[in-house]
Amino acid sequence: MNNTFGLVINRLSVGFLFAVVYQIVVASATYLLSIPLSGNISDLFLGIKKADSEGILLIAWWIISTIIITLISLIIVKHKNYFSVYKNEKNIDIPPKISILTIIVIGSIISFMFFLMDSAIGIFVPSNSAADVQAIYESALDGNFIPFYFSVLFSLLTGFIIVGVAAKTSNVSKITGDFGVNNFSYLSKFLTKKKLNRITMTDTIGFRPGALIHIGEKKVENIRIDLFEYDEKNVLEIQNATIEACLESKNKQNVTWINIIGIHDPKIIEQFGNAFGVHSLHQSNIMNTELRPSIDIHENYIFLMLKMPHFNEQSGKIDLEQISFVISKYHLLTFQEIEADFFDQIRKRLRENIGKIRTLQTDYLGYVLLDAIIDSYFLVLEKISDISENLEDELMTNPSTNTLHTLQFLKRQMILLRKSVWPAREVLDNLQRSSTSLIYDETKTYLRDVYNHAVQVIDTTEGLRDVVGSLLDTYLSSVSNKMNEVMKTLTVIASIFIPITFIASIYGTNFEYIPELQWYGSYFVMIAGMGVTVLIMLIWFKKKKWVFTK
Repeated sequence: MNNTFGLVINRLSVGFLFAVVYQIVVASATYLLSIPLSGNISDLFLGIKKADSEGILLIAWWIISTIIITLISLIIVKHKNYFSVYKNEKNIDIPPKISILTIIVIGSIISFMFFLMDSAIGIFVPSNSAADVQAIYESALDGNFIPFYFSVLFSLLTGFIIVGVAAKTSNVSKITGDFGVNNFSYLSKFLTKKKLNRITMTDTIGFRPGALIHIGEKKVENIRIDLFEYDEKNVLEIQNATIEACLESKNKQNVTWINIIGIHDPKIIEQFGNAFGVHSLHQSNIMNTELRPSIDIHENYIFLMLKMPHFNEQSGKIDLEQISFVISKYHLLTFQEIEADFFDQIRKRLRENIGKIRTLQTDYLGYVLLDAIIDSYFLVLEKISDISENLEDELMTNPSTNTLHTLQFLKRQMILLRKSVWPAREVLDNLQRSSTSLIYDETKTYLRDVYNHAVQVIDTTEGLRDVVGSLLDTYLSSVSNKMNEVMKTLTVIASIFIPITFIASIYGTNFEYIPELQWYGSYFVMIAGMGVTVLIMLIWFKKKKWVFTK
Protein backbone atom coordinates (compact mmCIF):
# COMPACT_ATOMS: atom_id res chain seq x y z
CA MET A 1 0.00 0.00 0.00
CA ASN A 2 2.82 2.38 0.92
CA ASN A 3 4.53 1.61 -2.39
CA THR A 4 1.34 2.44 -4.34
CA PHE A 5 0.82 5.67 -2.41
CA GLY A 6 4.45 6.65 -2.92
CA LEU A 7 4.19 5.91 -6.64
CA VAL A 8 1.09 8.12 -6.96
CA ILE A 9 2.80 10.97 -5.08
CA ASN A 10 5.84 10.54 -7.30
CA ARG A 11 3.80 10.64 -10.50
CA LEU A 12 1.86 13.71 -9.34
CA SER A 13 5.02 15.61 -8.41
CA VAL A 14 6.61 14.78 -11.74
CA GLY A 15 3.38 15.58 -13.58
CA PHE A 16 2.96 18.92 -11.78
CA LEU A 17 6.50 19.99 -12.65
CA PHE A 18 5.90 19.02 -16.26
CA ALA A 19 2.59 20.92 -16.32
CA VAL A 20 4.17 24.09 -14.93
CA VAL A 21 7.05 24.06 -17.41
CA TYR A 22 4.84 23.32 -20.38
CA GLN A 23 2.22 25.91 -19.43
CA ILE A 24 5.03 28.49 -19.36
CA VAL A 25 6.15 27.38 -22.83
CA VAL A 26 2.61 27.56 -24.29
CA ALA A 27 1.86 30.92 -22.65
CA SER A 28 5.15 32.37 -23.93
CA ALA A 29 4.43 31.11 -27.47
CA THR A 30 0.91 32.56 -27.33
CA TYR A 31 2.29 35.95 -26.33
CA LEU A 32 5.08 35.96 -28.92
CA LEU A 33 2.99 34.72 -31.85
CA SER A 34 -0.13 36.70 -30.85
CA ILE A 35 -2.21 33.63 -31.73
CA PRO A 36 -4.46 31.73 -29.27
CA LEU A 37 -2.75 28.36 -28.79
CA SER A 38 -3.99 25.22 -27.06
CA GLY A 39 -0.76 23.21 -27.02
CA ASN A 40 -2.38 20.11 -28.52
CA ILE A 41 -3.35 18.57 -31.84
CA SER A 42 -6.24 21.03 -32.25
CA ASP A 43 -3.60 23.62 -33.27
CA LEU A 44 -2.80 21.39 -36.27
CA PHE A 45 -6.47 21.01 -37.21
CA LEU A 46 -7.05 24.76 -36.91
CA GLY A 47 -3.95 25.53 -38.98
CA ILE A 48 -5.08 23.19 -41.77
CA LYS A 49 -8.54 24.74 -41.69
CA LYS A 50 -7.29 28.35 -41.99
CA ALA A 51 -4.70 27.67 -44.72
CA ASP A 52 -3.21 31.18 -44.48
CA SER A 53 -0.15 32.75 -42.85
CA GLU A 54 -1.67 32.27 -39.40
CA GLY A 55 -2.49 28.67 -40.30
CA ILE A 56 1.12 28.02 -41.29
CA LEU A 57 2.22 29.41 -37.93
CA LEU A 58 -0.21 27.09 -36.15
CA ILE A 59 1.04 24.03 -38.06
CA ALA A 60 4.68 24.98 -37.42
CA TRP A 61 3.88 25.55 -33.74
CA TRP A 62 2.25 22.12 -33.44
CA ILE A 63 5.36 20.43 -34.89
CA ILE A 64 7.65 22.38 -32.56
CA SER A 65 5.38 21.83 -29.55
CA THR A 66 5.32 18.08 -30.24
CA ILE A 67 9.10 17.97 -29.96
CA ILE A 68 9.06 20.26 -26.92
CA ILE A 69 6.48 18.06 -25.16
CA THR A 70 8.62 14.98 -25.67
CA LEU A 71 11.87 16.65 -24.64
CA ILE A 72 10.39 18.10 -21.46
CA SER A 73 8.72 14.83 -20.46
CA LEU A 74 11.79 12.66 -21.16
CA ILE A 75 14.19 15.01 -19.38
CA ILE A 76 11.97 15.33 -16.31
CA VAL A 77 11.25 11.59 -16.08
CA LYS A 78 14.90 10.69 -16.65
CA HIS A 79 16.06 12.94 -13.82
CA LYS A 80 13.02 12.54 -11.54
CA ASN A 81 15.15 11.38 -8.59
CA TYR A 82 16.41 14.93 -8.12
CA PHE A 83 13.03 16.35 -7.16
CA SER A 84 10.54 13.51 -6.52
CA VAL A 85 9.65 12.35 -3.03
CA TYR A 86 9.39 8.62 -3.75
CA LYS A 87 12.75 7.19 -4.87
CA ASN A 88 11.92 3.50 -5.38
CA GLU A 89 9.95 3.57 -8.62
CA LYS A 90 11.69 1.17 -11.01
CA ASN A 91 9.12 0.97 -13.81
CA ILE A 92 10.66 3.67 -16.00
CA ASP A 93 12.87 2.65 -18.89
CA ILE A 94 14.20 5.34 -21.23
CA PRO A 95 16.73 3.85 -23.65
CA PRO A 96 20.15 5.48 -24.14
CA LYS A 97 19.42 6.07 -27.84
CA ILE A 98 16.20 7.81 -28.88
CA SER A 99 15.42 8.19 -32.57
CA ILE A 100 13.62 11.06 -34.29
CA LEU A 101 10.77 8.72 -35.22
CA THR A 102 10.37 7.73 -31.57
CA ILE A 103 10.12 11.39 -30.54
CA ILE A 104 7.47 12.04 -33.19
CA VAL A 105 5.42 9.00 -32.09
CA ILE A 106 5.58 9.80 -28.37
CA GLY A 107 5.02 13.53 -28.90
CA SER A 108 1.99 12.86 -31.08
CA ILE A 109 0.49 10.51 -28.48
CA ILE A 110 0.98 13.08 -25.72
CA SER A 111 -0.39 15.88 -27.94
CA PHE A 112 -3.48 13.80 -28.69
CA MET A 113 -3.99 13.15 -24.96
CA PHE A 114 -3.92 16.90 -24.40
CA PHE A 115 -6.65 17.22 -27.01
CA LEU A 116 -8.85 14.53 -25.39
CA MET A 117 -8.52 15.97 -21.90
CA ASP A 118 -9.06 19.48 -23.18
CA SER A 119 -12.23 18.33 -24.92
CA ALA A 120 -13.45 16.62 -21.75
CA ILE A 121 -12.86 19.78 -19.71
CA GLY A 122 -14.59 21.80 -22.44
CA ILE A 123 -17.86 20.03 -21.55
CA PHE A 124 -17.89 21.87 -18.21
CA VAL A 125 -15.98 25.01 -19.18
CA PRO A 126 -16.60 27.19 -22.27
CA SER A 127 -14.34 26.11 -25.13
CA ASN A 128 -12.82 29.55 -25.58
CA SER A 129 -11.51 29.31 -22.02
CA ALA A 130 -10.47 25.67 -22.02
CA ALA A 131 -8.55 25.70 -25.27
CA ASP A 132 -6.74 29.02 -24.96
CA VAL A 133 -4.03 29.34 -22.29
CA GLN A 134 -4.08 33.13 -22.52
CA ALA A 135 -7.86 33.18 -22.01
CA ILE A 136 -7.53 31.05 -18.86
CA TYR A 137 -5.25 33.58 -17.21
CA GLU A 138 -7.30 36.52 -18.46
CA SER A 139 -10.39 34.93 -16.85
CA ALA A 140 -8.48 34.55 -13.59
CA LEU A 141 -7.50 38.24 -13.69
CA ASP A 142 -11.19 39.11 -14.16
CA GLY A 143 -12.12 37.09 -11.07
CA ASN A 144 -13.34 33.93 -12.81
CA PHE A 145 -11.13 31.15 -11.39
CA ILE A 146 -13.16 28.18 -12.67
CA PRO A 147 -11.14 27.81 -15.93
CA PHE A 148 -7.96 28.13 -13.89
CA TYR A 149 -9.01 25.37 -11.45
CA PHE A 150 -9.90 23.08 -14.33
CA SER A 151 -6.58 23.92 -15.98
CA VAL A 152 -4.69 22.88 -12.85
CA LEU A 153 -6.65 19.62 -12.66
CA PHE A 154 -6.12 19.09 -16.38
CA SER A 155 -2.36 19.73 -16.02
CA LEU A 156 -2.00 17.31 -13.11
CA LEU A 157 -3.89 14.53 -14.87
CA THR A 158 -2.07 15.08 -18.15
CA GLY A 159 1.32 15.25 -16.44
CA PHE A 160 0.49 12.07 -14.51
CA ILE A 161 -0.27 10.18 -17.73
CA ILE A 162 2.72 11.70 -19.53
CA VAL A 163 5.04 10.12 -16.98
CA GLY A 164 3.55 6.74 -17.87
CA VAL A 165 3.92 7.38 -21.60
CA ALA A 166 7.51 8.58 -21.26
CA ALA A 167 8.27 5.56 -19.10
CA LYS A 168 7.45 3.30 -22.05
CA THR A 169 9.94 4.98 -24.38
CA SER A 170 11.86 1.73 -24.63
CA ASN A 171 8.84 -0.12 -26.04
CA VAL A 172 8.18 2.62 -28.61
CA SER A 173 11.86 2.52 -29.65
CA LYS A 174 11.57 -1.21 -30.31
CA ILE A 175 8.66 -0.56 -32.69
CA THR A 176 10.14 2.47 -34.46
CA GLY A 177 13.63 0.97 -34.73
CA ASP A 178 16.83 2.99 -35.09
CA PHE A 179 15.52 5.44 -37.70
CA GLY A 180 17.16 8.80 -37.09
CA VAL A 181 19.29 7.67 -34.15
CA ASN A 182 22.51 9.00 -35.65
CA ASN A 183 20.86 12.31 -36.53
CA PHE A 184 19.67 12.76 -32.97
CA SER A 185 22.57 11.27 -31.03
CA TYR A 186 23.05 14.46 -29.00
CA LEU A 187 19.70 13.85 -27.31
CA SER A 188 20.76 10.42 -26.10
CA LYS A 189 23.99 11.89 -24.73
CA PHE A 190 22.00 14.57 -22.92
CA LEU A 191 19.39 12.25 -21.48
CA THR A 192 21.70 9.37 -20.57
CA LYS A 193 24.22 9.35 -17.78
CA LYS A 194 27.51 7.62 -18.32
CA LYS A 195 26.86 5.24 -15.44
CA LEU A 196 23.48 3.64 -16.07
CA ASN A 197 22.68 0.85 -13.61
CA ARG A 198 26.39 0.06 -13.48
CA ILE A 199 28.67 -0.12 -10.45
CA THR A 200 32.32 0.79 -10.98
CA MET A 201 35.37 0.30 -8.79
CA THR A 202 35.11 3.86 -7.52
CA ASP A 203 31.75 2.95 -5.95
CA THR A 204 33.41 0.29 -3.77
CA ILE A 205 35.89 2.59 -2.03
CA GLY A 206 35.85 1.84 1.70
CA PHE A 207 34.17 -1.56 1.41
CA ARG A 208 35.62 -4.49 3.31
CA PRO A 209 38.10 -6.73 1.42
CA GLY A 210 36.33 -9.65 -0.22
CA ALA A 211 32.91 -7.96 -0.35
CA LEU A 212 30.83 -9.67 -3.03
CA ILE A 213 29.76 -6.77 -5.25
CA HIS A 214 29.18 -7.13 -8.96
CA ILE A 215 31.26 -4.47 -10.72
CA GLY A 216 30.40 -4.01 -14.37
CA GLU A 217 27.39 -4.50 -16.59
CA LYS A 218 24.80 -7.18 -15.94
CA LYS A 219 24.79 -9.05 -19.27
CA VAL A 220 22.41 -11.95 -18.57
CA GLU A 221 19.15 -11.94 -16.68
CA ASN A 222 19.16 -15.51 -15.38
CA ILE A 223 22.20 -17.48 -14.28
CA ARG A 224 22.75 -20.78 -16.05
CA ILE A 225 24.97 -23.65 -14.90
CA ASP A 226 26.27 -26.44 -17.16
CA LEU A 227 27.89 -29.57 -15.75
CA PHE A 228 30.26 -32.11 -17.32
CA GLU A 229 31.41 -35.19 -15.41
CA TYR A 230 33.65 -37.60 -17.28
CA ASP A 231 36.37 -40.16 -17.19
CA GLU A 232 37.95 -42.28 -19.91
CA LYS A 233 34.83 -44.43 -20.39
CA ASN A 234 31.84 -42.36 -19.33
CA VAL A 235 30.59 -38.81 -19.66
CA LEU A 236 27.62 -37.07 -18.04
CA GLU A 237 26.40 -33.72 -19.35
CA ILE A 238 23.70 -31.69 -17.57
CA GLN A 239 22.57 -28.39 -19.01
CA ASN A 240 20.82 -25.96 -16.66
CA ALA A 241 22.08 -28.00 -13.75
CA THR A 242 21.06 -27.21 -10.18
CA ILE A 243 23.54 -26.01 -7.60
CA GLU A 244 22.87 -29.12 -5.54
CA ALA A 245 23.79 -31.42 -8.46
CA CYS A 246 27.04 -29.50 -8.96
CA LEU A 247 27.96 -29.64 -5.28
CA GLU A 248 27.34 -33.41 -5.20
CA SER A 249 30.21 -33.81 -7.66
CA LYS A 250 32.61 -32.41 -5.07
CA ASN A 251 33.27 -35.82 -3.51
CA LYS A 252 33.65 -37.69 -6.81
CA GLN A 253 37.04 -38.72 -8.18
CA ASN A 254 36.28 -38.15 -11.88
CA VAL A 255 36.92 -34.87 -13.70
CA THR A 256 34.14 -32.30 -13.31
CA TRP A 257 33.74 -29.13 -15.32
CA ILE A 258 31.19 -26.67 -13.90
CA ASN A 259 30.49 -23.68 -16.13
CA ILE A 260 28.55 -20.80 -14.48
CA ILE A 261 27.12 -18.25 -16.94
CA GLY A 262 26.32 -15.02 -15.11
CA ILE A 263 28.40 -13.54 -12.29
CA HIS A 264 26.03 -10.91 -10.86
CA ASP A 265 24.48 -13.01 -8.05
CA PRO A 266 26.70 -12.96 -4.93
CA LYS A 267 24.80 -15.84 -3.29
CA ILE A 268 25.65 -18.28 -6.09
CA ILE A 269 29.30 -17.15 -6.21
CA GLU A 270 29.55 -17.56 -2.45
CA GLN A 271 27.93 -21.01 -2.50
CA PHE A 272 30.40 -22.35 -5.06
CA GLY A 273 33.32 -20.50 -3.52
CA ASN A 274 32.75 -21.81 -0.02
CA ALA A 275 31.97 -25.34 -1.24
CA PHE A 276 35.23 -25.61 -3.21
CA GLY A 277 37.39 -23.68 -0.76
CA VAL A 278 37.92 -20.56 -2.89
CA HIS A 279 39.36 -17.59 -0.99
CA SER A 280 36.95 -14.70 -0.34
CA LEU A 281 39.18 -12.28 -2.29
CA HIS A 282 39.03 -14.57 -5.33
CA GLN A 283 35.25 -14.78 -5.00
CA SER A 284 35.16 -11.00 -5.04
CA ASN A 285 37.46 -10.87 -8.08
CA ILE A 286 35.12 -13.19 -10.00
CA MET A 287 32.40 -10.53 -9.73
CA ASN A 288 34.70 -7.64 -10.70
CA THR A 289 34.85 -7.35 -14.50
CA GLU A 290 37.16 -4.31 -14.46
CA LEU A 291 40.24 -6.21 -13.26
CA ARG A 292 43.16 -7.05 -15.54
CA PRO A 293 43.99 -10.72 -16.31
CA SER A 294 45.86 -12.29 -13.40
CA ILE A 295 46.83 -15.59 -11.80
CA ASP A 296 47.13 -16.76 -8.18
CA ILE A 297 48.37 -20.25 -7.32
CA HIS A 298 47.25 -21.76 -4.03
CA GLU A 299 48.02 -25.12 -2.54
CA ASN A 300 44.65 -26.66 -3.43
CA TYR A 301 43.64 -24.69 -6.53
CA ILE A 302 44.75 -22.26 -9.21
CA PHE A 303 42.76 -19.10 -9.73
CA LEU A 304 43.19 -17.14 -12.96
CA MET A 305 41.25 -14.60 -15.01
CA LEU A 306 41.40 -13.83 -18.72
CA LYS A 307 39.48 -11.66 -21.19
CA MET A 308 37.70 -13.31 -24.13
CA PRO A 309 37.06 -10.94 -27.09
CA HIS A 310 33.80 -10.90 -29.06
CA PHE A 311 33.50 -8.95 -32.30
CA ASN A 312 30.13 -7.24 -32.82
CA GLU A 313 29.42 -7.44 -36.56
CA GLN A 314 26.79 -4.67 -36.47
CA SER A 315 28.70 -1.99 -34.58
CA GLY A 316 32.25 -3.17 -35.31
CA LYS A 317 32.96 -2.96 -31.59
CA ILE A 318 35.05 -5.42 -29.58
CA ASP A 319 33.40 -6.60 -26.37
CA LEU A 320 35.68 -8.17 -23.78
CA GLU A 321 34.15 -10.88 -21.61
CA GLN A 322 35.87 -11.80 -18.36
CA ILE A 323 36.30 -15.52 -17.71
CA SER A 324 37.53 -16.77 -14.34
CA PHE A 325 39.03 -20.23 -13.75
CA VAL A 326 39.27 -22.24 -10.55
CA ILE A 327 41.39 -25.34 -11.29
CA SER A 328 41.67 -28.01 -8.62
CA LYS A 329 42.71 -31.67 -8.77
CA TYR A 330 39.35 -33.08 -9.90
CA HIS A 331 37.28 -29.97 -10.56
CA LEU A 332 37.37 -27.04 -12.94
CA LEU A 333 35.04 -24.09 -12.37
CA THR A 334 34.63 -21.43 -15.05
CA PHE A 335 32.65 -18.21 -14.58
CA GLN A 336 31.44 -16.43 -17.73
CA GLU A 337 29.53 -13.18 -18.24
CA ILE A 338 27.50 -14.33 -21.28
CA GLU A 339 26.54 -17.59 -22.99
CA ALA A 340 28.49 -16.92 -26.21
CA ASP A 341 31.92 -18.53 -26.16
CA PHE A 342 34.36 -20.55 -28.27
CA PHE A 343 34.03 -23.79 -26.32
CA ASP A 344 31.57 -25.70 -28.52
CA GLN A 345 34.30 -27.82 -30.13
CA ILE A 346 35.62 -28.70 -26.68
CA ARG A 347 32.18 -29.83 -25.57
CA LYS A 348 31.92 -31.92 -28.74
CA ARG A 349 35.27 -33.56 -27.99
CA LEU A 350 34.06 -34.41 -24.50
CA ARG A 351 30.79 -35.91 -25.75
CA GLU A 352 32.34 -37.95 -28.57
CA ASN A 353 35.61 -38.80 -26.79
CA ILE A 354 37.76 -37.22 -29.53
CA GLY A 355 41.47 -37.12 -28.79
CA LYS A 356 42.80 -37.69 -25.32
CA ILE A 357 40.86 -35.00 -23.46
CA ARG A 358 38.89 -37.57 -21.43
CA THR A 359 42.00 -39.51 -20.47
CA LEU A 360 43.71 -36.59 -18.73
CA GLN A 361 42.96 -34.44 -15.71
CA THR A 362 41.58 -30.94 -15.12
CA ASP A 363 44.90 -29.28 -16.00
CA TYR A 364 44.55 -30.49 -19.60
CA LEU A 365 40.91 -29.36 -19.73
CA GLY A 366 42.07 -25.97 -18.48
CA TYR A 367 44.70 -25.90 -21.22
CA VAL A 368 42.22 -26.52 -24.05
CA LEU A 369 39.91 -23.80 -22.68
CA LEU A 370 42.79 -21.33 -22.43
CA ASP A 371 43.88 -22.27 -25.94
CA ALA A 372 40.39 -21.53 -27.27
CA ILE A 373 40.38 -18.11 -25.58
CA ILE A 374 43.77 -17.11 -26.99
CA ASP A 375 42.84 -18.38 -30.46
CA SER A 376 39.67 -16.25 -30.36
CA TYR A 377 41.94 -13.18 -30.53
CA PHE A 378 43.06 -14.27 -34.01
CA LEU A 379 39.45 -14.15 -35.23
CA VAL A 380 39.00 -10.61 -33.92
CA LEU A 381 42.34 -9.48 -35.33
CA GLU A 382 41.38 -10.89 -38.71
CA LYS A 383 38.19 -8.79 -38.67
CA ILE A 384 40.16 -5.68 -37.78
CA SER A 385 42.68 -6.44 -40.52
CA ASP A 386 39.86 -6.61 -43.10
CA ILE A 387 38.48 -3.28 -41.89
CA SER A 388 41.90 -1.63 -42.07
CA GLU A 389 42.40 -2.89 -45.64
CA ASN A 390 39.06 -1.43 -46.70
CA LEU A 391 39.99 1.84 -45.02
CA GLU A 392 43.29 1.89 -46.85
CA ASP A 393 41.47 1.62 -50.18
CA GLU A 394 39.08 4.36 -49.11
CA LEU A 395 41.96 6.61 -48.13
CA MET A 396 43.45 6.29 -51.60
CA THR A 397 40.18 7.16 -53.36
CA ASN A 398 37.87 9.37 -51.33
CA PRO A 399 38.71 9.98 -47.65
CA SER A 400 36.02 11.66 -45.56
CA THR A 401 35.32 12.61 -41.95
CA ASN A 402 33.65 9.21 -41.49
CA THR A 403 36.97 7.63 -42.43
CA LEU A 404 38.68 9.62 -39.69
CA HIS A 405 36.05 8.59 -37.14
CA THR A 406 36.49 4.93 -38.09
CA LEU A 407 40.27 5.24 -37.74
CA GLN A 408 39.95 6.78 -34.29
CA PHE A 409 37.47 4.04 -33.31
CA LEU A 410 39.88 1.33 -34.52
CA LYS A 411 42.70 2.94 -32.61
CA ARG A 412 40.71 2.71 -29.37
CA GLN A 413 39.80 -0.91 -30.12
CA MET A 414 43.46 -1.80 -30.61
CA ILE A 415 44.33 -0.19 -27.27
CA LEU A 416 41.58 -2.27 -25.66
CA LEU A 417 42.96 -5.47 -27.17
CA ARG A 418 46.49 -4.63 -26.14
CA LYS A 419 45.44 -4.03 -22.54
CA SER A 420 43.85 -7.49 -22.41
CA VAL A 421 46.40 -9.63 -24.25
CA TRP A 422 49.62 -8.38 -22.64
CA PRO A 423 48.55 -9.45 -19.10
CA ALA A 424 47.29 -12.74 -20.57
CA ARG A 425 50.82 -13.45 -21.74
CA GLU A 426 52.09 -12.97 -18.18
CA VAL A 427 49.37 -15.28 -16.84
CA LEU A 428 50.29 -18.08 -19.26
CA ASP A 429 53.99 -17.63 -18.59
CA ASN A 430 53.49 -17.94 -14.83
CA LEU A 431 51.23 -20.94 -15.30
CA GLN A 432 53.63 -22.93 -17.45
CA ARG A 433 56.59 -22.06 -15.18
CA SER A 434 54.78 -22.88 -11.92
CA SER A 435 55.89 -25.73 -9.72
CA THR A 436 52.42 -26.67 -8.49
CA SER A 437 51.42 -30.32 -8.45
CA LEU A 438 48.11 -29.41 -10.10
CA ILE A 439 49.84 -28.94 -13.47
CA TYR A 440 51.53 -32.05 -14.90
CA ASP A 441 54.72 -31.84 -16.94
CA GLU A 442 52.98 -33.14 -20.06
CA THR A 443 50.43 -30.32 -19.84
CA LYS A 444 53.18 -27.71 -19.43
CA THR A 445 54.38 -28.59 -22.92
CA TYR A 446 50.94 -27.66 -24.27
CA LEU A 447 50.85 -24.53 -22.13
CA ARG A 448 54.11 -23.37 -23.72
CA ASP A 449 52.36 -23.67 -27.08
CA VAL A 450 49.50 -21.48 -25.84
CA TYR A 451 52.09 -19.02 -24.57
CA ASN A 452 53.61 -18.88 -28.04
CA HIS A 453 50.16 -18.21 -29.48
CA ALA A 454 49.75 -15.32 -27.03
CA VAL A 455 53.10 -13.89 -28.15
CA GLN A 456 51.94 -14.16 -31.77
CA VAL A 457 48.69 -12.37 -30.87
CA ILE A 458 50.72 -9.58 -29.29
CA ASP A 459 52.93 -9.27 -32.39
CA THR A 460 49.87 -9.14 -34.63
CA THR A 461 48.20 -6.59 -32.37
CA GLU A 462 51.26 -4.35 -32.38
CA GLY A 463 51.51 -4.69 -36.15
CA LEU A 464 47.89 -3.69 -36.63
CA ARG A 465 48.37 -0.77 -34.24
CA ASP A 466 51.18 0.46 -36.44
CA VAL A 467 49.02 -0.02 -39.53
CA VAL A 468 46.14 1.96 -38.00
CA GLY A 469 48.59 4.67 -36.93
CA SER A 470 50.05 4.84 -40.44
CA LEU A 471 46.53 5.00 -41.90
CA LEU A 472 45.85 8.01 -39.71
CA ASP A 473 49.00 9.68 -41.05
CA THR A 474 47.93 8.73 -44.57
CA TYR A 475 44.55 10.34 -44.00
CA LEU A 476 46.12 13.58 -42.81
CA SER A 477 48.50 13.55 -45.76
CA SER A 478 45.66 12.83 -48.19
CA VAL A 479 43.55 15.67 -46.80
CA SER A 480 46.58 17.96 -46.95
CA ASN A 481 47.24 16.97 -50.57
CA LYS A 482 43.63 17.63 -51.50
CA MET A 483 43.89 21.04 -49.89
CA ASN A 484 47.13 21.71 -51.76
CA GLU A 485 45.43 20.78 -55.04
CA VAL A 486 42.62 23.20 -54.31
CA MET A 487 45.04 25.94 -53.35
CA LYS A 488 47.11 25.29 -56.48
CA THR A 489 44.03 25.56 -58.69
CA LEU A 490 42.93 28.78 -57.03
CA THR A 491 46.45 30.19 -57.27
CA VAL A 492 46.65 29.41 -60.99
CA ILE A 493 43.27 31.06 -61.59
CA ALA A 494 44.31 34.11 -59.57
CA SER A 495 47.67 34.30 -61.38
CA ILE A 496 45.92 34.22 -64.78
CA PHE A 497 43.52 37.00 -63.86
CA ILE A 498 46.10 39.30 -62.25
CA PRO A 499 47.71 40.57 -65.54
CA ILE A 500 44.44 40.86 -67.45
CA THR A 501 42.89 42.65 -64.49
CA PHE A 502 45.84 45.01 -64.58
CA ILE A 503 45.26 45.71 -68.26
CA ALA A 504 41.53 46.25 -67.71
CA SER A 505 42.20 48.57 -64.77
CA ILE A 506 44.41 50.82 -66.92
CA TYR A 507 41.65 51.26 -69.47
CA GLY A 508 39.14 51.77 -66.73
CA THR A 509 40.78 54.92 -65.36
CA ASN A 510 38.92 58.23 -65.48
CA PHE A 511 41.51 60.42 -67.21
CA GLU A 512 40.29 62.31 -70.24
CA TYR A 513 43.36 61.77 -72.40
CA ILE A 514 44.17 58.05 -72.68
CA PRO A 515 46.14 56.61 -75.63
CA GLU A 516 44.01 54.72 -78.16
CA LEU A 517 40.83 55.93 -76.47
CA GLN A 518 39.36 57.16 -79.74
CA TRP A 519 40.84 54.35 -81.80
CA TYR A 520 38.16 52.14 -83.39
CA GLY A 521 39.91 48.77 -82.84
CA SER A 522 41.38 49.41 -79.38
CA TYR A 523 38.84 47.19 -77.57
CA PHE A 524 39.65 44.16 -79.72
CA VAL A 525 43.37 44.75 -79.35
CA MET A 526 42.97 44.81 -75.57
CA ILE A 527 40.97 41.54 -75.58
CA ALA A 528 43.55 39.92 -77.87
CA GLY A 529 46.34 41.09 -75.59
CA MET A 530 44.59 39.55 -72.62
CA GLY A 531 44.14 36.25 -74.47
CA VAL A 532 47.79 36.13 -75.50
CA THR A 533 48.84 36.85 -71.92
CA VAL A 534 46.68 33.98 -70.61
CA LEU A 535 48.05 31.61 -73.25
CA ILE A 536 51.68 32.50 -72.48
CA MET A 537 51.06 31.98 -68.75
CA LEU A 538 49.42 28.58 -69.29
CA ILE A 539 52.35 27.45 -71.45
CA TRP A 540 54.78 28.60 -68.78
CA PHE A 541 52.74 26.84 -66.00
CA LYS A 542 52.74 23.62 -68.02
CA LYS A 543 56.51 23.86 -68.54
CA LYS A 544 56.91 24.22 -64.77
CA LYS A 545 54.53 21.23 -64.35
CA TRP A 546 52.14 23.24 -62.26
CA VAL A 547 49.10 22.43 -64.43
CA PHE A 548 48.03 19.66 -66.84
CA THR A 549 50.12 17.08 -64.98
CA LYS A 550 49.11 13.46 -64.48
